[in-house]
Amino acid sequence: MKKQLFSTILMLGLSIGLVAQNYEFGKVSKAELEETKCPIDDGASASVLYKFQNTYLVTNSGNTQLVTEIYERIKIYGNEGLEHASKSIPLYKTKTSEEKVSRVKAATYNLEGGKVVTSELNKSDIFKTDMSYNFNQVSFTLPNVKDGSVIEFSYKISSPFIWNIDEFRFQYTIPIMKMNAELRTPKGYRFKQTFKGYQNVYPNTYTKLDNRIGMEVVVNEYQAENMPALEEEQYVDNLENYCSGVIFELVSVDLPGFSRSYAQTWKDVAQFIGSSTDYKNELDKSRSFDDELDVLLADAATPMEKTKRIFKYVKDNITWNGYDGKYFYNGLKKTLKEKKGNAADINLLLVAMLRYAGINANPVVISTKDNLIPIFPTINRMNYVVAYAEVDEKPIFMDATDEFSDLNVLPVKDYNWKGILIDNPKQVWRQINLLSPGTSRNMYSVDLELNSDGSAEGTFNSRYDRHSALKFRTAYAATDEEAYITEKESMYHNIEISDYEVTNASGYEGTVSEKFSFYDEEAADIVDTDLYIQPLLFLGTEENPFKSEKREYPVDFGFPFKDVYMMKLKLPEGYQVKSCPKSQVFGLPDKLGLFKYNVIPRENQVDVIVNFEIKNASIASIYYPYLKEFFNQIITKESEKLVLSKI
Repeated sequence: MKKQLFSTILMLGLSIGLVAQNYEFGKVSKAELEETKCPIDDGASASVLYKFQNTYLVTNSGNTQLVTEIYERIKIYGNEGLEHASKSIPLYKTKTSEEKVSRVKAATYNLEGGKVVTSELNKSDIFKTDMSYNFNQVSFTLPNVKDGSVIEFSYKISSPFIWNIDEFRFQYTIPIMKMNAELRTPKGYRFKQTFKGYQNVYPNTYTKLDNRIGMEVVVNEYQAENMPALEEEQYVDNLENYCSGVIFELVSVDLPGFSRSYAQTWKDVAQFIGSSTDYKNELDKSRSFDDELDVLLADAATPMEKTKRIFKYVKDNITWNGYDGKYFYNGLKKTLKEKKGNAADINLLLVAMLRYAGINANPVVISTKDNLIPIFPTINRMNYVVAYAEVDEKPIFMDATDEFSDLNVLPVKDYNWKGILIDNPKQVWRQINLLSPGTSRNMYSVDLELNSDGSAEGTFNSRYDRHSALKFRTAYAATDEEAYITEKESMYHNIEISDYEVTNASGYEGTVSEKFSFYDEEAADIVDTDLYIQPLLFLGTEENPFKSEKREYPVDFGFPFKDVYMMKLKLPEGYQVKSCPKSQVFGLPDKLGLFKYNVIPRENQVDVIVNFEIKNASIASIYYPYLKEFFNQIITKESEKLVLSKI
């Protein structure tokens, strides 16, 4: 549902017998403090020595709560592990109910002069923050944490959302040495368990009487030891998708005199969201904007022109407040008045305006990449809404929260599996495929004049479209131009850039381009009297982003792309080509990627043409060895030198 709790859990107030004998809070041994490296991972910056979680129902005065009690002990092995001294606890909330955390307890242990010294967390260092419409956050940072410290913390979460059981997580980005977790659910309530990740932990299941609720419960106990770290890699949509754990879904209740199925289809989910006031009534209220749209659309001749004008109007007039959401934060009227809102405020307003203009428009509810992939039909795992329209019999997806998004060019975070279409007017509620991001085509052109001392000057031109243009515009807008140029100079081997110009960076439609002049003091190496130069200069690939021997999860490039590089290298006077790299073509299996490399020597010039293409936004892990080798071959080929000698 709502959040993924990093946990391990001890029940505050439980008898020591329920907690592993050697892991009572406050009983940290010298052996733990003297440990200098993780026994199962020499390179780990920290490890979880023990984690325990207990989740159960408790009834008090007729009020039933879902309780989760957490305990975790962590060993720090180096400065990189200090980040684990900070803990954030997400707490789900609605307009009427919210989760609460209590009994927060934490301490740091260090070995000083052969003695264990304890530093306890002060209550004043525990902070509660309103993070978004659906989440509060309680956070704290443990004191006096350093290389060699052991830290531990425990807390209790009480939730009124009694059937929304959080995912049990069995894996972190650091190793877990020992883990115990337990879930108790009333007998007769059947929960489907969906296991995720690549290190499965299966439960020991039995029934027993639970006096806290006065009925028999089904107990699921999970135990694991020496759980390896989840490796952080480049090009991952969301690492949490591949973390080992188990997700719980209430599918039925079967009690004496009562039986009901709660299993949902995606149609059920869409219909439930569509039945809310936000979707059922609000989208047809146009009085807040009808006068403005009448003027805006007065001379719009076609449905596409109307769609573009309304999309631009919303983007120009309403600012995203940074909050996701599938339901209104403000509502249409307040959003228009304050000119700010969450994702639902903005994109549902866009739907409402398109409908007013006679466009067949509807909401599509999704789960963004930072919110995980919904493994089964669920309302709570959907966190965002985009606008969908059919214009001239063509599907158009829109997200007006992003300054640089365009029609069918959504922010990359939106391309996460599928969405659910909510078409209340036609009573259509179903799962829908989002259009794929489409290939971004990028062009790089360099005219270079090489000097006999190895220096070079030249001009650079580039052009980006679709998601590459969105990416460029976002980066360019995030800093001032001087800082942007300085960063580019550093990225391009410390060249000196002058006469920098960028075109259409402030818009969102069409391509964006840049050009500049440059001077490279060390473009070529001099060996005796010969000049050695890499034909692609500073545009070559130098490091393979794929370093691990194997990979268990997909490679997510965000969007497919095709890069074309065209170099014209003018030779110094009195020089000729002595040797040059051979042209070569190689690719990935199943036409997933292609690399074409051509070096063409001429009388006083060398032309270089390179095509580099990744044809799928996401590449399955079975192709990882080929992808890694593909990049190795690119690096090897681009590192080959063009050799020039005196005539």
